[in-house]
Amino acid sequence: MSPTPDKTDLDFTHVFDGPLVKPTPLAESSKEQKKAVEVGTAELEKAGYYVNIVRPASGVAPLAPGAKRTILCIDDDVPLLRILERKLTMDGYVVRTASERSAIIAELQRAPSPDLILLDVGLPGISGFDVLRKVRKHPKLGNLPVIMLTGHVAPDDVHQGMTCGADGYVSKPFQFDTLAVAIKTVLGMQ
Repeated sequence: MSPTPDKTDLDFTHVFDGPLVKPTPLAESSKEQKKAVEVGTAELEKAGYYVNIVRPASGVAPLAPGAKRTILCIDDDVPLLRILERKLTMDGYVVRTASERSAIIAELQRAPSPDLILLDVGLPGISGFDVLRKVRKHPKLGNLPVIMLTGHVAPDDVHQGMTCGADGYVSKPFQFDTLAVAIKTVLGMQ
């Protein structure tokens, strides 16, 4: 489990204020990043979902004996959240969910901090990319593993998620086996 954060360090009251930031156009990225996105896009077209845009996160805290990892699922599709909650709970995780800005803020402030976030891009009133940027800048949550779980799979979207610091990018529709492998890879359990 992650250490219990100081409540004052998790003040997200104004974290989502301000204008949304446009993604950096793919044309302005490095050749290596472009190549990775092109390969991933070809894989998406072939298989219907991304399977390998996942990397182990750095700084994942070790798990205490008998403890379970906590996953925060952020998505505006409430039925999907319920399905994720049931499936991931059956897989042995503690699952928390949020579908809009105030719930996202409350869950990010709630102790203990999650061990992983599954994050959609299309959220009401905020972009998942902006949520990711804010998490990455936060002093206590900055190293929190994040997997983008979204239907936004254009090359610019994938590039934006990975360059904003996502540890993985899994597109909807997805297969639960693929998501399970992605989660275990990011958490260093594979």
